[in-house]
Parts: sequence; structure tokens; C-alpha cells
Amino acid sequence: ETKVILKRILTGILISTLLVLAVVSCLFYLLKIIKHQKQLAEVKNDLISNITHEFKTPIATISVALESIKNFNVIDDKEKTKSYLDMSNNQLSKLNVMVEKLLETATLDSESLKLIKEDCNITELLKSIIDKHQIQANGKTINFTTSDEEFIADVDVFHFENAINNVIDNAIKYGGEIISVTLTTHKNTFEIAISDSGNTITKANKDKVFEKFYRIPKGNTHDVKGFGIGLYYTKKIIEKHQGTIQLDLNNKQTTFKISLPN
Repeated sequence: ETKVILKRILTGILISTLLVLAVVSCLFYLLKIIKHQKQLAEVKNDLISNITHEFKTPIATISVALESIKNFNVIDDKEKTKSYLDMSNNQLSKLNVMVEKLLETATLDSESLKLIKEDCNITELLKSIIDKHQIQANGKTINFTTSDEEFIADVDVFHFENAINNVIDNAIKYGGEIISVTLTTHKNTFEIAISDSGNTITKANKDKVFEKFYRIPKGNTHDVKGFGIGLYYTKKIIEKHQGTIQLDLNNKQTTFKISLPN
């Protein structure tokens, strides 16, 4: 009889212990969910704040330009009219690009984005991209190195060009004074390395730069331009091309290495 009582007590203790462990596990899981939801809320609030700030500037500029046109004789001062209209057009283009980027990001997370691949001269495409960026490089130097005057690969030209644009654009905005783009070809793959002498990206945020909406903190939220979707978009597009992109921080150089099948 004593053994039966002890057995029941031990069984009760075991069941109680299991229940306590289950409750504790549920609490930890609940805390993890709450923490994750809090992080998502912070990202959402930060994104909304930044979108508002980014959209407000061109809208305000367009408003001022149109108001100015109303306040003088449009026919008599055609030069000033053209200046204000050009200003408005530039800002509308900027708004259009921002909207497109947001829509592209939404598409990336679904299966609706289909790549339209075609033969493309990667050498010529990179030269074209670099020439375009050099005009807006704010005094920075962009060097291009390759041993192939003509290298043909099967890519979706529109999305591939946008992906490379994003990396070079980031290097111009946040990198050092010298930017290097290198195209290296192999038998079955080719690699594009984009390096700069800046140190904005650190080991602490190296693993986060490809996350959606992530922007490297600089104190004031609005000091960092953009929505934090450029490198996320690039990574997704490269992966849809069955390629990889990685970030290396060595010898005071920030290098994005893109590897794609040939």
C-alpha cells in the first residue's frame, strides 16, 4: 500500500513538473512573439515615418513651383516657367521611382515576378551603368576593370540592371571616394565585385544590410535616405537568377560580390 501511495505521489510530482515546464516554455515562446511583434512595429513605424519624409520633399517642391508659376506672367517669362516646370517634372519622376520601388518590393515576396531572360552583353551593360552614375557621383571616381570586351550572359536585363544600380548607388551615397567595379568570368560562372573605400557598414550590421527595410542607423532617422529596400531587392533578383551576393569587409574595403551562372 505504501508503494502504491509513493508511486502515485511520484506520478503526481512528475506530471506537475511537466506541466510547470510546459507553462514556462509557453511563457518564453509568448515573450519571443511579443519581442518579435515589437520589432516589427518599430520597423513599420520607422518605415512610415521615412516614407512620409521622403514623399513630403518632392511634393512640397512641386507645390512651391506651381505656386510660383501662378504668381508671374507665364507668357512673358518663358525661361522661368520652363525652369519651374522642369523642377516639377524632376520631382514627379522621383516620386514615380519611389512608388515603383515599393511596388517591386511587394512583388518580390510573391511568385508573380517572372524573369524575362535574354542574351545580354554584360560588359557593355556595366559600362553603361557606370557612365550614368559617374555623372551623378558627386566628385567620386568609379573605375571599371575586366578582361572581356564582350561577355554574353542570359539575364533579365531590366531587373539585373536595377540590381547593379542599387549596389553602385549605395556605394556613391554611403561609400568612400573611390569605387571599383570588376567583372571576372569563368567557365560556368561570372562574378561582379563592387568595392569602395568607405566604412559605413560595420561587422555589427553586416548581416542585416540585405534585410527588407533595414537602413544603417545614423542617429536621426531622416539622415538616412531611402526605404531600406535596395539591397533586399538586389539579393532577391540575384537569387532568382540562381546566383549569390555576399558582403566582404576587408582591408578598409567594402565589397559586394555577385556570382551568377553563365
